[in-house]
Amino acid sequence: MTEQDAYIQKMEAEQREATARFREIEAQADLADSEDSLDVLTGARAFNDNVNREIQALRRADQRDWDRVKAGAEKAHSRFREHLDHASTRWAGLREGYSRQREAELKELGAQMDGWVAAHKRSRAEDSLLTREELDFITRGLKNSGELLKNLRNARGHVWKTARDQYEANWRELQERSRRIRADGALDESGASPP
Repeated sequence: MTEQDAYIQKMEAEQREATARFREIEAQADLADSEDSLDVLTGARAFNDNVNREIQALRRADQRDWDRVKAGAEKAHSRFREHLDHASTRWAGLREGYSRQREAELKELGAQMDGWVAAHKRSRAEDSLLTREELDFITRGLKNSGELLKNLRNARGHVWKTARDQYEANWRELQERSRRIRADGALDESGASPP
């Protein structure tokens, strides 16, 4: 194997690694909060394509052009890696912001739950705002949401997307049950009969 063949193989291996990193970032593109965020991803795609073209040019380069083409490939690869670093930082910020927002929602519902538990303990009557079953359900739901949020914070790439979908489904169910409970409680307090 020539020195040039070894260099091309090294570049291809580095490019496969960078492309895998790009695909991990790309898996989270639906988190993009602005056109700028999407542009970061689109730009990464263009840089990736450029590196692949440069590697192909290396394969075709003759001895006279080798140094010039090699410099072009290294420059393209360096730009792609810099862009990936920027994109990784951007997506990490978006993931963190998403997690913080969900954590705040979870804390808010937890505070409501604490209020309901206090009301339940205070009244202990059958006509309490929440039945024991509803309290148990919401307590489990909050605990599950907390665990799913913890998993979400540690996940990356496609795993992150799956963890987020699980969290969102659990959160929607918890929110829906919470709304029904509040609606039933408001009806009970006003003396209206439920529909």
